[in-house]
Amino acid sequence: MFWLLIAILAYIFYALVFIIDKYVVSRPLPHPIVYTFYVGVLSLGVWVLAPLSFGFLPPTDMLLAVLAGGAQVLGWICFFTALNKGEVSKISPFVGAFIGIFTFVFSYFLIGERLTQNQLLALIFLLLGSLIIAFKPRVEFYKNFKKNVFIIAFFASLFFSIFWVITKFIYNQNSFIPSTIWIRSGAAFVSLLLLVPKRYRELIFSKFKATKKETSGIIVLGRIFSVFAAFGIYIAVYLGSVTIVNALQGLQYVFILIIALFLYKRIPLLKKEVEKKVVIQKLIAIIFIGLGLALLVIR
Repeated sequence: MFWLLIAILAYIFYALVFIIDKYVVSRPLPHPIVYTFYVGVLSLGVWVLAPLSFGFLPPTDMLLAVLAGGAQVLGWICFFTALNKGEVSKISPFVGAFIGIFTFVFSYFLIGERLTQNQLLALIFLLLGSLIIAFKPRVEFYKNFKKNVFIIAFFASLFFSIFWVITKFIYNQNSFIPSTIWIRSGAAFVSLLLLVPKRYRELIFSKFKATKKETSGIIVLGRIFSVFAAFGIYIAVYLGSVTIVNALQGLQYVFILIIALFLYKRIPLLKKEVEKKVVIQKLIAIIFIGLGLALLVIR
């Protein structure tokens, strides 16, 4: 179960990344296209792994890598758009839960992944935990639904799940490092296509010039955390179940709560994360997530 430990460590880093993402997209870089572009282009950093094990994939898998990159870029655009309109504590677990659901369906029918009885029960508990965290009162949910926040988040989940199932398919056919290099390069290539529309190109470069040094440092820090997190998830997906690894996203919201408890006095953005009713809701979710994690450990 080495892949399970790697996934848990990765979601600790992702908890930090999502807090930084919320800060960045809501203040210095308000347009999600801009952030998506730089996140995608920075994926080229994966080429530092090339000296360890470089190789080309079969032509079909190379095309699939580009397709996966396209799905991920669309997922980023939808996710950052929803995150910019909503709360990180609600949008992120909503996306995470539906990624788990879509990934389960797609991986079952498209790549033939089968879960054990324990894993299936764990999946149910993990997804319930994420959905509980994302739950809002009916009136508030309807208000956000009218603003298309959850509709956009729903499509982000769909695109991300397509990305992960294609990624697992490529991993099943090829070695880890060459596969990861070309999958990440696919995302970078599609991100560069955002420069083609003149409106996006002007937006990207104008925001780049306007970005303050302090903000640039925050973005770089977020991307460093993201690299560690993403690399951990890739290893976990390569070694284990793509469905379970994605369902474990509920763990990152547990870590978000822990981080918020320590930092909310210094970072006003996190105060909502530690309100009494929010904490109670998250504690209930943590019970379900804990049960799911326990079932994964039991053999």
